[in-house]
Amino acid sequence: MRCIFIFESVHQVMRAEKVLKGKGMAVDLIPVPREISSDCGVAIELPDELREEARHLFEQNGISIVKCYRML
Repeated sequence: MRCIFIFESVHQVMRAEKVLKGKGMAVDLIPVPREISSDCGVAIELPDELREEARHLFEQNGISIVKCYRML
């Protein structure tokens, strides 16, 4: 299972990617899936087992997420 984090802006996505990669996490930038509506066209996808750690890192670094979706 994978999780997809949606952010308010591309700037937030880039900050989030930098934080996660700085912790050695496997991160993919993907287009926001069609079934998910977002003002920002880019999302972060990562393994579901890293979801809570990623949320914690975002909170620590002042990065606000719009939503996190869990997908197969």
